Amino acid sequence: MTDILRQLRAPVVTDADREWAFEQKPTNWDWLADERVAGTGLEPLAWEDWVASEAEAFEAYFAEDRKTYAEWSGLWRRKWLPEGNPVKRFPRTAPREPQPYVKAGDPRFDRALSLATPDELVLWRRFGVAQFKPTDPRVPQVMGAGR
Repeated sequence: MTDILRQLRAPVVTDADREWAFEQKPTNWDWLADERVAGTGLEPLAWEDWVASEAEAFEAYFAEDRKTYAEWSGLWRRKWLPEGNPVKRFPRTAPREPQPYVKAGDPRFDRALSLATPDELVLWRRFGVAQFKPTDPRVPQVMGAGR
């Protein structure tokens, strides 16, 4: 039992895990390192700085937990870093994603209603607007023709 206890460590992001994280830089990261950030009062944020801040947050969040290095590494690589969302942390500087929508009276509104889930159908009819997430697979069917 004491061997197991000796293997357990406080959370740590190792150099290998940091190097791995540096290689995961998304292709659309430039919006945070861009000059546009300067007008918001925020400093441009390099990917390396983001990884460092996420590592600090990771270690602080799990400060009371004890796991092996392998468990910490797996948690960092499979859960923490992939789910880190700079858009939530810096919403004012994030690129805008337009939310496709159609209003009642537009022929596309009827197409949207025909593709709606029961809950959406109630809401869209009530408010007279059908709104989609940009990644919704129904968007091309609704917006495709009659624009």
